[in-house]
Amino acid sequence: MKQLLLVRHGLPDEGHALQPGDPPLHAKGHAQARTLALRRLAFEPIDRIVCSPQQRALDTAAPLARLLGLEIEVIDGLAECDRHTSRYRSPDTIRREEPHRWAEFLASPPRFLGIDPDAFRQTVLDTFAALLADARGSTIAVFSHGMPIKTLVAHAMRMPGTDTFSLDHCSVTRVVGASLDDARVRTLNESTP
Repeated sequence: MKQLLLVRHGLPDEGHALQPGDPPLHAKGHAQARTLALRRLAFEPIDRIVCSPQQRALDTAAPLARLLGLEIEVIDGLAECDRHTSRYRSPDTIRREEPHRWAEFLASPPRFLGIDPDAFRQTVLDTFAALLADARGSTIAVFSHGMPIKTLVAHAMRMPGTDTFSLDHCSVTRVVGASLDDARVRTLNESTP
């Protein structure tokens, strides 16, 4: 049985002048990532680190990778549904800028961003199925984003959608299982003090 430690990235630098579509972490996000690595994940038996290709996730994974001396494996299927947008916008920004479309965003963030929600969901679930089936690693730190993590959690809990809960920046959600079909959520949205 594997344990996946699903980590939502730290606070991104929304509005970053040089990388508006794929921003790095904000200074507060870097502090969150260091705290997460030192106070929470350093004590876990992590033997593999995988990560979304997006900068905010890579920046969040970096302190733990340095601390444990592990490489970060980039996996495209862990990317957020906003991956190909020209400007990153947090949900709060979307709500502020487009209040008339807020219900549409909540109903389906992928569709709101121009992505086929069924294709996104299938890509995410296929990625997690492959991680669970892979012989490498028994405790894997998975650095990703809200929608991919919520997609796996909703699948494991047999929930119809992902709009019933939220995840904090640098939170940890634990999922265990030998396959996607028997994946179980152990904890949801653990925050680091």
